[in-house]
Amino acid sequence: MTSRPLLPALLAALFVAAGCYSAEEDPLPAPTAEPTCESGDPMVRTELFFGMDRLEGPPVTQEEWQEFVDTVVTPRFEDGLTQFDVDGQYRASTGELIHEDSRLIMLLHDGGQAASDAIDAIREQYKQRFDQESVLRIDEAVCVAF
Repeated sequence: MTSRPLLPALLAALFVAAGCYSAEEDPLPAPTAEPTCESGDPMVRTELFFGMDRLEGPPVTQEEWQEFVDTVVTPRFEDGLTQFDVDGQYRASTGELIHEDSRLIMLLHDGGQAASDAIDAIREQYKQRFDQESVLRIDEAVCVAF
Protein backbone atom coordinates (compact mmCIF):
# COMPACT_ATOMS: atom_id res chain seq x y z
CA MET A 1 0.00 0.00 0.00
CA THR A 2 1.35 3.43 -0.99
CA SER A 3 1.61 6.13 1.63
CA ARG A 4 0.08 9.59 1.00
CA PRO A 5 3.46 11.48 1.05
CA LEU A 6 4.60 9.49 -1.98
CA LEU A 7 1.76 10.77 -4.22
CA PRO A 8 2.83 14.46 -4.13
CA ALA A 9 6.42 13.42 -4.84
CA LEU A 10 5.31 11.38 -7.88
CA LEU A 11 3.16 14.27 -9.17
CA ALA A 12 6.05 16.69 -8.72
CA ALA A 13 8.35 14.35 -10.65
CA LEU A 14 5.82 14.16 -13.51
CA PHE A 15 5.55 17.95 -13.70
CA VAL A 16 9.33 18.33 -13.70
CA ALA A 17 9.68 15.71 -16.44
CA ALA A 18 6.99 17.42 -18.49
CA GLY A 19 8.88 20.71 -18.21
CA CYS A 20 12.01 19.05 -19.59
CA TYR A 21 10.44 18.17 -22.94
CA SER A 22 12.70 19.10 -25.80
CA ALA A 23 11.64 19.44 -29.41
CA GLU A 24 15.03 17.98 -30.37
CA GLU A 25 14.07 14.67 -28.74
CA ASP A 26 10.78 14.39 -30.62
CA PRO A 27 10.85 16.89 -33.49
CA LEU A 28 7.67 17.98 -35.18
CA PRO A 29 7.65 17.48 -38.92
CA ALA A 30 9.08 20.50 -40.74
CA PRO A 31 6.73 22.36 -43.07
CA THR A 32 7.11 21.30 -46.66
CA ALA A 33 9.69 23.52 -48.33
CA GLU A 34 8.50 22.70 -51.83
CA PRO A 35 4.82 22.58 -52.65
CA THR A 36 3.47 19.88 -54.91
CA CYS A 37 2.62 21.89 -57.98
CA GLU A 38 -0.19 20.76 -60.25
CA SER A 39 0.57 23.78 -62.40
CA GLY A 40 3.83 25.67 -62.68
CA ASP A 41 7.09 25.16 -60.86
CA PRO A 42 8.01 25.35 -57.17
CA MET A 43 9.66 28.62 -56.18
CA VAL A 44 9.95 30.80 -53.09
CA ARG A 45 8.11 34.10 -52.78
CA THR A 46 9.77 36.60 -50.49
CA GLU A 47 8.00 39.75 -49.38
CA LEU A 48 10.06 42.59 -47.92
CA PHE A 49 8.36 45.45 -46.06
CA PHE A 50 10.25 48.75 -45.93
CA GLY A 51 9.08 51.55 -43.64
CA MET A 52 9.51 55.03 -45.06
CA ASP A 53 9.81 56.92 -41.75
CA ARG A 54 13.35 57.37 -40.45
CA LEU A 55 14.19 57.27 -36.75
CA GLU A 56 15.64 60.77 -37.15
CA GLY A 57 14.96 63.08 -40.07
CA PRO A 58 12.39 63.31 -42.83
CA PRO A 59 10.73 60.26 -44.43
CA VAL A 60 12.44 58.49 -47.33
CA THR A 61 11.50 60.32 -50.53
CA GLN A 62 10.20 58.65 -53.69
CA GLU A 63 13.45 59.58 -55.43
CA GLU A 64 15.58 58.01 -52.66
CA TRP A 65 13.42 54.90 -52.73
CA GLN A 66 13.68 54.48 -56.51
CA GLU A 67 17.44 55.02 -56.42
CA PHE A 68 17.67 52.27 -53.76
CA VAL A 69 15.59 49.89 -55.88
CA ASP A 70 17.64 50.69 -59.00
CA THR A 71 21.08 50.35 -57.40
CA VAL A 72 20.61 47.81 -54.58
CA VAL A 73 17.61 45.57 -55.35
CA THR A 74 17.51 45.31 -59.14
CA PRO A 75 21.16 44.24 -59.58
CA ARG A 76 20.52 41.33 -57.20
CA PHE A 77 17.21 40.30 -58.84
CA GLU A 78 17.62 41.23 -62.49
CA ASP A 79 14.92 38.80 -63.65
CA GLY A 80 12.29 41.02 -62.07
CA LEU A 81 10.42 42.09 -58.98
CA THR A 82 7.13 43.66 -58.03
CA GLN A 83 6.79 46.65 -55.73
CA PHE A 84 3.74 48.12 -54.01
CA ASP A 85 2.97 51.24 -51.98
CA VAL A 86 1.34 50.06 -48.75
CA ASP A 87 0.05 51.56 -45.52
CA GLY A 88 1.71 49.98 -42.52
CA GLN A 89 1.02 50.14 -38.83
CA TYR A 90 2.58 48.66 -35.72
CA ARG A 91 2.43 49.04 -31.97
CA ALA A 92 5.57 50.71 -30.62
CA SER A 93 7.18 49.57 -27.39
CA THR A 94 5.52 52.60 -25.76
CA GLY A 95 2.11 51.15 -26.64
CA GLU A 96 1.46 53.86 -29.25
CA LEU A 97 -0.06 52.72 -32.56
CA ILE A 98 2.21 53.99 -35.34
CA HIS A 99 0.97 54.46 -38.92
CA GLU A 100 3.66 54.58 -41.58
CA ASP A 101 3.85 54.77 -45.36
CA SER A 102 5.71 51.65 -46.49
CA ARG A 103 6.87 49.85 -49.59
CA LEU A 104 6.58 46.15 -50.26
CA ILE A 105 8.83 44.31 -52.69
CA MET A 106 7.84 40.83 -53.81
CA LEU A 107 10.56 38.56 -55.19
CA LEU A 108 10.31 35.11 -56.76
CA HIS A 109 13.45 32.98 -56.56
CA ASP A 110 14.80 29.45 -56.24
CA GLY A 111 15.11 29.56 -52.44
CA GLY A 112 18.84 28.88 -52.53
CA GLN A 113 21.47 30.33 -50.22
CA ALA A 114 22.64 32.87 -52.81
CA ALA A 115 19.14 34.36 -53.07
CA SER A 116 18.73 34.40 -49.30
CA ASP A 117 22.08 36.14 -48.86
CA ALA A 118 21.14 38.72 -51.51
CA ILE A 119 17.85 39.41 -49.72
CA ASP A 120 19.59 39.85 -46.37
CA ALA A 121 22.11 42.24 -48.00
CA ILE A 122 19.19 44.33 -49.34
CA ARG A 123 17.64 44.47 -45.87
CA GLU A 124 20.90 45.46 -44.19
CA GLN A 125 21.67 48.18 -46.73
CA TYR A 126 18.19 49.67 -46.36
CA LYS A 127 18.47 49.73 -42.55
CA GLN A 128 21.86 51.43 -42.70
CA ARG A 129 21.06 53.90 -45.46
CA PHE A 130 17.69 55.04 -44.11
CA ASP A 131 18.15 54.70 -40.33
CA GLN A 132 15.70 51.81 -39.90
CA GLU A 133 15.35 49.33 -37.06
CA SER A 134 14.17 46.48 -39.27
CA VAL A 135 12.91 45.30 -42.65
CA LEU A 136 10.27 42.58 -42.36
CA ARG A 137 10.94 39.46 -44.44
CA ILE A 138 8.33 36.78 -45.21
CA ASP A 139 9.24 33.67 -47.22
CA GLU A 140 6.70 31.21 -48.61
CA ALA A 141 6.94 28.20 -50.93
CA VAL A 142 4.68 28.75 -53.96
CA CYS A 143 3.87 27.34 -57.39
CA VAL A 144 4.62 29.68 -60.28
CA ALA A 145 3.64 29.47 -63.93
CA PHE A 146 4.56 32.12 -66.48
